[in-house]
Amino acid sequence: MFVAAWPDDSTLKRLSSLKLGPAQGLSLVGPGQCHITLRFLGDVDDDLVPALVDALGAAAGNVAGPVHCEVGPRTAWFSGERVLQIPVAGLDEAADAVRSATVPVVPDTNHGTTPFTGHLTIARSKGRRLNGSARAALAGIPFFATFDVDCLDLVTSQSSTEGPRYTTLARLPLRPSHESPSQTLG
Repeated sequence: MFVAAWPDDSTLKRLSSLKLGPAQGLSLVGPGQCHITLRFLGDVDDDLVPALVDALGAAAGNVAGPVHCEVGPRTAWFSGERVLQIPVAGLDEAADAVRSATVPVVPDTNHGTTPFTGHLTIARSKGRRLNGSARAALAGIPFFATFDVDCLDLVTSQSSTEGPRYTTLARLPLRPSHESPSQTLG
């Protein structure tokens, strides 16, 4: 389970046309799976879902929306060289609000040591790492897009032969920017 923000349709369309070339051992992330993980929750007991939804509602009420996001400027590998991603800026405040609100329900197993790094995963290397020239060819591909986020989604993931299948359990709107946080609580 995880808390996500989703790119808009225009960004997804542009991502799907990104030319990554025929890299052996690379698994592409489909457009319907592209998201920004604000907090990974792992396996969560079904009994905790209502409390998580309440906590996310509080988090969403503390973030003025819509939040403007910038994707880019180019593809890059995370340090483990297995995840090809594009950086996303603009969601740090939302991620902090999500973490603060949800830690009492689902404790942080990393004890806050893993900072939020906004990104869209676009591909993963399968099994073994790609060779250096293949990694170099995939890094640095220019891409830039902007979109607005107006809600937080609580998402569950199930494995399938076609890859993970995501189901949104709850969608919580961000507080309109013209309202103060106290207006959304009453």
